Amino acid sequence: MSQKQRTKLAELGNEQRFTFNGRFKKYGFKYKDYRKNHAVPTLLLTNIELLTDNKKLNVADHLWFNLTKGFKSLGILKIGDVVQFNGRIASYTKGYQGFRPDINKSITLDYGITRPIKVSLLIPDKHIPWTGENWEICNQIYDMYLSDYNARNIGKPYLDLY
Repeated sequence: MSQKQRTKLAELGNEQRFTFNGRFKKYGFKYKDYRKNHAVPTLLLTNIELLTDNKKLNVADHLWFNLTKGFKSLGILKIGDVVQFNGRIASYTKGYQGFRPDINKSITLDYGITRPIKVSLLIPDKHIPWTGENWEICNQIYDMYLSDYNARNIGKPYLDLY
């Protein structure tokens, strides 16, 4: 990730929404709690561009987003799909914030895009819809990338309840 690119996000400020697009790369999930009991689905967009006056300005090489209602409404995206949305800039603390001495504790301030609305595909296409609750979607994502999660020794977020 280029720090210079994220600086472009910081310069935009958080007072208004801006229009962006990004290229879909993959889905994932993250845990919302320390004990890793509550996972939420996420998606990775790359080549994030700010759209203004028919110009495109690259503002980040990649950003992770929660799979919000807007993103979910697009269905299961294919690699390379271009997604357009409006969002606000927000800062966040990045890095390990725990207490384990064996983990590098470098913490930095970074910038991302939050509260995505008006989410759409640049080129509309039919996609398989997401079904179920977020916990079920996390399990679907796990199954989609099973070999990757197994290689990294990451377990299924929710054990099957049946």
